[in-house]
Amino acid sequence: MAEDIHKIANPEGIVEFERGYVVPDCVVLDSAYCSMGRMVALRACDAAGWTMHDSNTLLALVPECGVTMDDVEAFENEATAEGADLAALRESDEYKRISGAFRLAAERALNQGPCLIHDRVTKAFVESLGKTCVSAMTYASDRPAMRVRAQYSPVYAHLTDPDELDAAIAHEDARRRTWHALGGDDTRWGDPATYDLMLCTDTIGRDFAAELLARLMQG
Repeated sequence: MAEDIHKIANPEGIVEFERGYVVPDCVVLDSAYCSMGRMVALRACDAAGWTMHDSNTLLALVPECGVTMDDVEAFENEATAEGADLAALRESDEYKRISGAFRLAAERALNQGPCLIHDRVTKAFVESLGKTCVSAMTYASDRPAMRVRAQYSPVYAHLTDPDELDAAIAHEDARRRTWHALGGDDTRWGDPATYDLMLCTDTIGRDFAAELLARLMQG
């Protein structure tokens, strides 16, 4: 039966319709490769006066853990190799060492004040620390534009073949998807049901996506 929304558009006194937004302690942002997620994050944090953390800045907060980005890359290459056993990797000493460093770093970052964390931890982890969190993801849909962005990275600047660029993009997404899966919760990287907010940067643009995130941070 079709409802006439004009007759029921203003329910009053029903809290399920009236929940208000509260500025969180943290935004956790995942991003598909070449969706400009980290650029969006940096611009949003600059506008809102928040701190933006990615893998590099997180590891800088926990030097005593001795984890380097080379360690992270080597582990992720192993985890995304054909036939990798994620259950076994999750129990490995190396995963526990690296993930433990990121979690400790995220806890320290959160204790320093409001921040956006790109990748590495989930909303559930942030909330387990007694902090409030909004989860978001940036993704892209314009394949030619994504290839140009991939070539902008020094890692893939030498690639010119569209198929090779697509493979590089898929590889980077696989690394992010696998890291999320190793976290062991029930959410899936890239699944809209996993996030509070999905942002297609090819539709709304990098700068407006940053404006929206900044608005979430400012309330």
